[in-house]
Amino acid sequence: MKPDISAIGNWLMSWLQEDGAIYGFHNHSVWGSNPYRWADFTSGHSTWASPMMAALSRIAAEQGDSELKDQVLQMIRFQTSRFQEDGQYKHIGFQVGEMLNQGLIHNMMPNVALGLTAIYGSSWLPVEALTSIRTAILRNMNACDAIYPFKKTRNISNQEYCRLWGKLLFQSAFPDSPWSGDIQTDLNFMIEHFHVSGIPDQDCEATYRYLGDSTIVEPAEYYGLMIAPLVLAYEMFGDPKYLNHAGALCRHVARCAWNDHRGQKRLHRMWLRSGTEWRKMNGPMLIAGMGMTLYGIARYVEHQQEEELTLILKECDETYAHYQTPRGYFASATGWHNEADIAPSSAWHAHDFYYLLHRHGLVEHMADQLRKPYHGMSVLLGEQCMWVEDGEHWAINDYYWQDVHKLIGRKDEAVFGRDTGWVGGERALPSHFLFPNQPIFVKTDEGIYLKADRTAAQEIEVSSIAAVPYLGLWE
Repeated sequence: MKPDISAIGNWLMSWLQEDGAIYGFHNHSVWGSNPYRWADFTSGHSTWASPMMAALSRIAAEQGDSELKDQVLQMIRFQTSRFQEDGQYKHIGFQVGEMLNQGLIHNMMPNVALGLTAIYGSSWLPVEALTSIRTAILRNMNACDAIYPFKKTRNISNQEYCRLWGKLLFQSAFPDSPWSGDIQTDLNFMIEHFHVSGIPDQDCEATYRYLGDSTIVEPAEYYGLMIAPLVLAYEMFGDPKYLNHAGALCRHVARCAWNDHRGQKRLHRMWLRSGTEWRKMNGPMLIAGMGMTLYGIARYVEHQQEEELTLILKECDETYAHYQTPRGYFASATGWHNEADIAPSSAWHAHDFYYLLHRHGLVEHMADQLRKPYHGMSVLLGEQCMWVEDGEHWAINDYYWQDVHKLIGRKDEAVFGRDTGWVGGERALPSHFLFPNQPIFVKTDEGIYLKADRTAAQEIEVSSIAAVPYLGLWE
């Protein structure tokens, strides 16, 4: 049992703009925040979504689809030309929106994605595209090395490893890396100062989240950013210690995983130190967004077969499949009991798409399937609200006689807002935002019902992660 990879890719393509930007409601299903919670109301591009570009570059290379190649070239042009004056990329805010214009990780993720895009596209990308990738990575890396100097700021483990991953990929893609003499020294520093063994047992290693802070280790969803560069370093330099440490990180993730109340394998949240002992927290925790951690484990397994790691990859395939909607997107999380559980983030889903493509490969005519028009309304029911989308329209709506969210947006707009049409005035969104045919659901003690006639109900695909069952029409 595995998820439909073409379906999630098709859904992601519905957020892709002509200029190469990837729009979305950028819900951070680990921290529980999104631009709505920060009163920013941005649904434009996020650099965190950039792995989608690498995935499409691979599909274009393997299937030779000219239209998809043009799309990838436009995505490259977008990502390699949007800079702030200080050399950081634009559109880095993710779950905080455009108010956030700094942060090492939001700069490093697109460098990783650009490096992977160049490697996958080496057989077909024109020289000017490869040159623009090289120039952009150099400009951004040099800027970030100055703004966020290694070992001199409040270093965060996954962010520093992601910086090194980007440099390793650059060295793989281009012959003239300026960092080739420093990478191993920096990797060795990370291993010495961030890795901690014994969580949950001596065969495992975690990484402290912050340099010098021994009270917290990284949440599970970030471990791919540590594992993948260690595996790549082993491949490039031949030193087995990099692979050994990668394996210890993989076992940490696998042995800390848990089964939720639906019997699905899930990644844990984090460990916190209390006195002399470490205490694990399982949730609230993401479902969509496991991709890079699982990618790291899959890369390690390519070199070292370990049954428990092979098993967790299989079990997480089943988790993805269980929580995938017919439209293709996954439920985001469980445990928040608000929009963080049900609102799918294209930024996180891009990581899942990249990983699942790596794990399972392409299906025949995948490029065509990504472009296939989708007809029908999709609904994902949660505990206190629901995600609804139909064509370009999307909404986070409330159950009947509740009025908490009432958010509406469009997939082709860089902003969204609260539906205040009934109030009127200057805060009301333009008329093309209106989503008049949103279905109405009633939540009762025994279950959830749809208020609609049978003809309308047949056009709505309903999925649910609510505790009470969906019981069909309210009659």
